Amino acid sequence: MESGARSSAPAPNRTEDDELHLLDYWRVLVQRRGVVAGCLAVVVAAALLVTFLTTPLYTASALLEIERKAPEILEFTDILNVDPAGYRDFYTTQYRILLSRAVIELAVARTDLANRPEYASRRGSPIARLAGWVRSVIHPDTGNPLDDTERAVRFVQDSMAIEPLRNSQLVAVTFTDRDGQLAADLANAIASAYQQFQLDMRYTTTGQAKEFLGRDVARVRGDISELQRRLQAYGAEKEILGLSDGGLDITEQALADINSRYTEARTRLAAAEARHRALQDAEPAALPEVLASQTIHQLRQAATDLERRYEQMAQQFQPGWPPLVQVAEELATTREQLEREARTIAGQVRAVASTDLARSRAEVETLETEWRKQKDTVQRVNGDAIEYASLKGEIESKRQVLNDLVQRQSETETSYRLKETTASNIRIVEPAIAPDWPSSPRKLFNLAAAIGLGLVLGVGLAFVVDHLDNTVETENDVQQLTGAPVLAHVPLTSSLRAVEDRGPGDLTPQLDLASHLEPRSHFAETIRTLRTALLLATPDRPPRHVAVTGCEPGDGKSTVALNLAVVLTQLGRRVLIVDSDLRRPRLHKALGTPNEAGLSTYLSGNSAIDDLILESEVPRLWVIPSGPIPPNPSELLGSPRLSAFLERVRDEDLFDHVIFDSPPVLSVTDSVILATRADAAVLVVRARVTGKEACARSAARLRQSRANLVGSVLNAMPAEPGYYGRYLRYGYATRYAADGEQASPAPSGRFARLTRARKRRAG
Repeated sequence: MESGARSSAPAPNRTEDDELHLLDYWRVLVQRRGVVAGCLAVVVAAALLVTFLTTPLYTASALLEIERKAPEILEFTDILNVDPAGYRDFYTTQYRILLSRAVIELAVARTDLANRPEYASRRGSPIARLAGWVRSVIHPDTGNPLDDTERAVRFVQDSMAIEPLRNSQLVAVTFTDRDGQLAADLANAIASAYQQFQLDMRYTTTGQAKEFLGRDVARVRGDISELQRRLQAYGAEKEILGLSDGGLDITEQALADINSRYTEARTRLAAAEARHRALQDAEPAALPEVLASQTIHQLRQAATDLERRYEQMAQQFQPGWPPLVQVAEELATTREQLEREARTIAGQVRAVASTDLARSRAEVETLETEWRKQKDTVQRVNGDAIEYASLKGEIESKRQVLNDLVQRQSETETSYRLKETTASNIRIVEPAIAPDWPSSPRKLFNLAAAIGLGLVLGVGLAFVVDHLDNTVETENDVQQLTGAPVLAHVPLTSSLRAVEDRGPGDLTPQLDLASHLEPRSHFAETIRTLRTALLLATPDRPPRHVAVTGCEPGDGKSTVALNLAVVLTQLGRRVLIVDSDLRRPRLHKALGTPNEAGLSTYLSGNSAIDDLILESEVPRLWVIPSGPIPPNPSELLGSPRLSAFLERVRDEDLFDHVIFDSPPVLSVTDSVILATRADAAVLVVRARVTGKEACARSAARLRQSRANLVGSVLNAMPAEPGYYGRYLRYGYATRYAADGEQASPAPSGRFARLTRARKRRAG
């Protein structure tokens, strides 16, 4: 028993500077496990409710490839074939175009979204409809309602998303909706609309350029016609063409002939040189003679036909298909013939030009001598010829510009016709398909997140509740508040119960008599620990008169008092327990004794003490019930008759111990009166129920009345893991299951006799 007393000795006080170990946190979580479990259950239930009530949404995705440069189908440069490598925001611009209203409207038109049943028949959520009704009530003049197209556009804008793939030219166009097929159709429609928008933008500019070139070609042709008219008028005015027509004398005729031949020779030389230079720098395919060749025309027509066939077949078949390879070979052969024929014609033209140039130079050199003789005449005629040649050269320049414009116009028209091929730098890599599984809600993820969140919130709330909890929890709390040692802590025993009334045949073990009925239980062991500590509490001799009280109603002082009396009898001592709670007595119910007369009738002078002492079913335990509840309990307890009763018990040595079951300290003053007249007072504190302020006030009130507060009992202490493990090792195993279910009591002849005696008294 001494070892038991030592095991329940108060632990040393913990100061604020003591290190807090992880075990302290674990104890808080174990103590507040109900808060953690409740918070977890609420969060998980809410998450499951939201998850299963949420409308499933399906996400479809179309994958696009956006290249910086368009495919180079033609050899010449297109109007909009600009390398965007220098533009940092190229892809940002493209993503914004994908989200633009023009693309979305085109997609809505392609899918005829406003008339699709799966979209047109749906209604908004109740919350959205309620919000719309509230807005209409608050702002009735918000404008005209949206038409079908506008609603469809906003619907697409709210449900689509652009997801670029890192380190690639790919971008996913996603659409989320409750209908999987509608989501796939709209994702594909947005991708196709974006592709068509880019084609339209590109070829619209090409068409405008084509129209501009057409107007410019007509203008240059008009300029050439005007220059030709001016040239003809100038020749007629200067009679440049009439110098060789006769009508003059021989000298004049000779001068005219020389001048005419010299002028013509210089003119031919200038033309030959100009032509020779032009032929040296010009491409063979650009020469007028090459362009006018019927053979060249036929070869070009054949090459164009082969290119068209190759493009058509390339769109349908793989590159390695034999007919496609044959067409490619024929196209290459035709192009080689075309280049060879152009080079042949160009070589002939250059040879003729070189011959003309040499002949013209010889003729000019021959006539130069005569020209010097006729300098005056030649100067006059030369001046006219220069102006004439200038006009003629301007005409040639205009014709060259006209040729360039006509060539560019032809190229632009060819590029514009590529619109029909839909060749673009944007390709749909993977069209969207209707998903089989919804993308949201993600049930497993939501459940896992709810469990995690519930645990986090539960743990946090447990620590908050523990921080805000102002009740007594540990022996250290009781010692600090009362200033007295903790004599014992009584475990919270759910398998035993304290009954209010015991009817005939009620064989349920009661917590009030657990030390008698189940002496090997945890509960009985802690009461014996209390007995040992109490007997050693006073220095001279063990206290004989003990007042057991509590702080507030429900602390368990009656159970502790009755079981303390029982374990004292187990030492062979005679014990008298007095129910001095004259306001809410219950010992007569616990012991099954009558309560027609008792302490109240003795204190009021209506009964003798010898007539009130009743024998209980516990050997060596007698009881004085409270008797009828009087109107003035405090005055009765303060009367001299109580002192006379104590003196008689002390003098006649009738009982070894007298235990007073006193009322709570804070409720009435009865317990203070009894505590001052007893040898020792024991304060019962209920763990996690009694407030710290109530505990401190109760101890202070007892000390102020000069009562001998020898210690306190921490009642209903929840057992922590391993806390009572030593009792199992030493054989103090309880006979009641840990989950509160009653186990079969061990056979006992005394238990049977007490049960039969209880039935007889009840009968």
